[in-house]
Amino acid sequence: MLTRRSRSAFVAAVAATVVAVAAGALAGGTASAAEPSPFTVVDGAIRTATGTPTPTSGTHASLWGNSSYAQTSVTGSGRVLIGAIGDNCQGWPTVRVTVDGVSVGQTTIVSATAYGTYPVGAAVGAGQHTVRIQFVNDFRAESCDRNVHVAYARMETPGATDTTFSFAVLPDTQQEVLNSADTRFRNRTDWLVRNRSALDLRFVASSGDMVNWDTPDHSQYVIARDAMRPIEAAGIPYALAIGNHDTQATGVGGSARDPAHTRELVRDTTVFNQFFTVGQYGAVQGQFESGKVDNSYSTFSAGGAQWMVLTLELWPRVEAVAWARAVVAAHPRHNVIVVTHDYIDGSGAIEQSASYGATSPQYLFDNLVKQYANIRFVFSGHVGVAGNRVDTGVNGNKIYSFLQTFHSNTTNPVRLVEIDTAANSVRTWIHAPYTNQSFPEYDRSFTGIGVLR
Repeated sequence: MLTRRSRSAFVAAVAATVVAVAAGALAGGTASAAEPSPFTVVDGAIRTATGTPTPTSGTHASLWGNSSYAQTSVTGSGRVLIGAIGDNCQGWPTVRVTVDGVSVGQTTIVSATAYGTYPVGAAVGAGQHTVRIQFVNDFRAESCDRNVHVAYARMETPGATDTTFSFAVLPDTQQEVLNSADTRFRNRTDWLVRNRSALDLRFVASSGDMVNWDTPDHSQYVIARDAMRPIEAAGIPYALAIGNHDTQATGVGGSARDPAHTRELVRDTTVFNQFFTVGQYGAVQGQFESGKVDNSYSTFSAGGAQWMVLTLELWPRVEAVAWARAVVAAHPRHNVIVVTHDYIDGSGAIEQSASYGATSPQYLFDNLVKQYANIRFVFSGHVGVAGNRVDTGVNGNKIYSFLQTFHSNTTNPVRLVEIDTAANSVRTWIHAPYTNQSFPEYDRSFTGIGVLR
């Protein structure tokens, strides 16, 4: 079946035919859909639904270009909820939603099979509202075509929002990729996918050092890449901070590859970016440098709130910090989660050294983390085992920072973070599925965290 509809005559014929079928007006027969499609579509078509659960019309609105949109009328109050699936082509599709002619926000569709529910924007008052869903990041490559298929739009039912969800943070996994017989890394991601519903898992991050060092055959990257496949296949967005061992600064055996050029080589992430890309991450909305995931940000919706995961390079360049400031400032209603490789140590103190990078963790705190009222969390690894601290930003907001490093030779810890937006609380614990081991000494709970909604 064609995926790109570029010929206008073909588009018009298909759209007209399918709309007629959806409305039950096919000559000489009865349409199979239970009711007509709720959408009118521009530069798109009404097609038979292929995702689950099947919408009552049995159809969805397929959008395939940046001029494509679906429009419908909904009655009620609250936030707009979108149900859609997408075709991933070096990234998932993003849609912009307008209500009564006013843009209320964007959301990225991160599943090809489950329509899901994506809340967009702030709540609107009671009444009948015109809702438009427009495709905004069309892309096509030789082997794929990014499209979006919208099944429904409705208003959030008061009290129906599930306010509790979780995300996971992988620690330094460098000890788990040294040989292909070690199954600990894959065991962890398989476990996260199996327990996705129980955890209501919405995102997976890593605080860096995915590998220990690079080799000519990139064998450690192959193991790490394969270990992340269950997360990708499940449609769970993720983002990986880059550690020093993920750069060309670290050579075989873990020592400096070229001591005379370590500062330059810590910015050489060419191999990392060959194995991990924006398309694989699934929800990236922007990057500091084109074609590189070193500094990027992803967004998702959960608990009736908007969230941003901002991953930053190790001991970042001043220019990268300035970019991050601009990103956070441009998203004042997103609750920001910063992930970088080195930030606090095992005692919870902010690290002071820039080592062989550009700026220190203290610089990052002073110039980014404490400056914005919507920064909620910072996650890091690199040193120690595990730890945490709580700071107050210049705007009076609390900032919760957590370390998870471990460097385990026997099991596979992962930090789980549960947010309850109704209780305004966070609970975090560490579990190792390979040995079914818990680490209660690192359990932490906080209330009054200041979630923006």
